[in-house]
Amino acid sequence: MADVTVLGGGEEARISSEMLARAGFAVQHAFELDPRDPSPVIIGEVSGALHVAREAVEQGRHVLMAATHFLTPERLASLFDIRHRSQALFVWNARRYHPGFRLVSSLIETDAGWQPRYLRHESLSMDAPSGPSVRWSSLEAIALVTALANDEPQIATASALINAKRNAPDLVTMKVAYKNVEALVVVGLGEGIERHETLIAAPTRKVLVDGLSHSAPVRVIDDEALYEPVARWLSCPTASPHELARQQCIAFLEATAQPSCAKQEAAMWLRSLATLDAVERSLASEGAGMLVRAEMPQPAIRVLTDLRPVPAA
Repeated sequence: MADVTVLGGGEEARISSEMLARAGFAVQHAFELDPRDPSPVIIGEVSGALHVAREAVEQGRHVLMAATHFLTPERLASLFDIRHRSQALFVWNARRYHPGFRLVSSLIETDAGWQPRYLRHESLSMDAPSGPSVRWSSLEAIALVTALANDEPQIATASALINAKRNAPDLVTMKVAYKNVEALVVVGLGEGIERHETLIAAPTRKVLVDGLSHSAPVRVIDDEALYEPVARWLSCPTASPHELARQQCIAFLEATAQPSCAKQEAAMWLRSLATLDAVERSLASEGAGMLVRAEMPQPAIRVLTDLRPVPAA
């Protein structure tokens, strides 16, 4: 039996297949789901991708969606609605799995001194703006910040500059107040330059991650220096397509074996979707702050109280 099934084609699915095969996994290629096969599935570019993804989730299979062109926030939310509690449901996101972000995430997880006070993320693209692309780019940016914050979003405020010719925003600025972290997120399309930068500010230090740098994408700034902040660049693995695929496949396969990781990933996406909803309500209300209504998955085990014995017949 295969360890992983790769469904369909596309660059991401192909690279994932090559990387897993080199790592010793038994990879099976297919163009349709086999109900008798319970192996985790990586869905690439395939006809009727949304129907295939929904069918895989309904079968209870662990799913990594390597092709995202068919997804909208509403479609993604509908897949999480039918997801089982221990089921891994992952969405391909090259920015979140950039080696620089993985390095910073590990620092935050292992050292309390790296817990962020505030986050600032800027994502500028030369792609032509359109309504769907702005919404998906905003969701990806919110997901990255939410994963770093690892906190509950509470209030979102947003403003946008509309491109009248394209009837879509050129620039969206979002401020998200989490329970213990403040975040500023800027997403721009139709820009003259590509830029993907994130600043994570801890109590005594800051770290800047340049998502487009291939040599030294992480810059650490020490605020406790005697006279002025001291900065140093850190190197990490190059963000090649194979490295990005490796990072995402590792996280996906770990979640298939550890339900807690699958639950954490689902919680992150549900929070991000709820934050995007609050952002869009803020834009419709001319920038008013909106509460984030995130519905977290309920625990599988519930504690029942006030149980009384049933009298004998």
